[in-house]
Amino acid sequence: MSFSRRQFLRGTSSGLGLLAASSALPRWLVGEAEAATLGGYAGYRAAVSVFLLGGNDANNLLVPRGATPYAQYSAARPNIGIPLADLLPISPAGQAANAYGLHPALKKVQALFGQQRAALVCNVGPLVVPMRKADYTSGATARPDNLYSHSDQQDAWASAIANPSTAPVPFELVGKTTGWGGRTADKLHGLNPGGYPEVVSFGGKPLFAAGAVRQPMMVSPSGTLAFRQTSDADFNALQTQALADVMEHTNGVTLEASYGGIFTQAQTFATARAEAREAAWLALPAATRVAIDALFVPPTGITNWTLHTQLYQVLRDLVAGATATAQGGLGLRRQEFSVGLGGFDTHVGQLPTHNALLTQLDFALDAFYQALALLRASGAFGAAPPQATLFTMSDFSRTLVENSDRGTDHAWGGHAIVIGERVQGGRLYGTYPDLDLAANGVNNLDTTDSRGRWIPTLSVDQYAHSLAHWLGLSTAAEREYVFPNLAGYITAATAGGFPSSARSNRIAFMLADA
Repeated sequence: MSFSRRQFLRGTSSGLGLLAASSALPRWLVGEAEAATLGGYAGYRAAVSVFLLGGNDANNLLVPRGATPYAQYSAARPNIGIPLADLLPISPAGQAANAYGLHPALKKVQALFGQQRAALVCNVGPLVVPMRKADYTSGATARPDNLYSHSDQQDAWASAIANPSTAPVPFELVGKTTGWGGRTADKLHGLNPGGYPEVVSFGGKPLFAAGAVRQPMMVSPSGTLAFRQTSDADFNALQTQALADVMEHTNGVTLEASYGGIFTQAQTFATARAEAREAAWLALPAATRVAIDALFVPPTGITNWTLHTQLYQVLRDLVAGATATAQGGLGLRRQEFSVGLGGFDTHVGQLPTHNALLTQLDFALDAFYQALALLRASGAFGAAPPQATLFTMSDFSRTLVENSDRGTDHAWGGHAIVIGERVQGGRLYGTYPDLDLAANGVNNLDTTDSRGRWIPTLSVDQYAHSLAHWLGLSTAAEREYVFPNLAGYITAATAGGFPSSARSNRIAFMLADA
């Protein structure tokens, strides 16, 4: 079967979005003025979003071990509740010893929590304004758009705009669909020399990475930035020849001539990125490279895991970004990354599925954290080694009460994990919900109904702003651009007499710079 050059271009146009990720790329390739002066940490920092797609059951992620709340938990989950003896005990700061337990698959997260490098943010979720149960029941207080919908709530987490149908946004964002990672990049790109994209997505929710000004780089989970090669040698040859034909096209046909320029730019950028990744990696001590590679080798017999591969490629990009241009790297200061793990929509037979997913998550998060420790110990980056913070997001949590299929259904607020050298760990942030569903109609203000759908007590906006601020977002104008609902949220929390945690625009899980 034969294809015309124009047909080939139409068929491969999606690849242009991967390769020609930003109109600013040529500026990076030829060099640009030095970045703006950095406040806070002068070295390299990265925020790494780990999106748990499908709605992670946070009620089995973090469980109270006290006699009364555990009895309430197990009554709601006679078939999928985790036995008390199997929970991995943790002792959050300011609470009784072993007051809570983690899912038994999270052994490495438990260790990091004990080392004060992991924290849990409790009952966080999309909110327009703070809400009590009476507000929810009356319907007079604005709720997130299409609550309990996978796609809409994924968008709410990725965008930090829970009500896109009615939210006031800055003029420059009107009519644009953007994520809070991308909007953060819009404001921080001056901290990086050149035009290299600040956000790199290997997976997760693409909306998170989209900015109004800065465009993300979308990369395959394998880390490759190139046109797809297949097992069909004829197709691969056609692709190569078509690219060559287009790049040499000079007969004045506007469409194809324009494509030729984009292909040339894309190919040049892809080559330069690959060279920077390789040069920076080889600049590390050989022993460090070997030790890092070993961290990402999954247990024997595991062949279907994907998250560790994504995070390994993030690490390789991070090394390139943190390495000075004189050593062949990119010489960046701030980056954001997005990865994802699917399968969390556990309506049926939850226990084995969830256990397998959390086992994979535990391995990948720890491998990445330990790799950063090896980079710090290597001495390759001098007195300012790279810093990175891992943080989880998910569509929503799931009902406390199990369903008849030994699974759980869509809910709302859940618990997020944050891990990193600069995390003020060993703590729970926010308010763990009251599991007393019997008192739901009178005293329990935490759930929308008798099945245990928790009304969040911390907003995605606060959670996300904590990370964006750590990256360098500092002024009120920057905050209002990236998080247009946050000022109104704080005003409503203050006027409504909500707890101090709801009245702060950040959650204190990141250590302050000295």
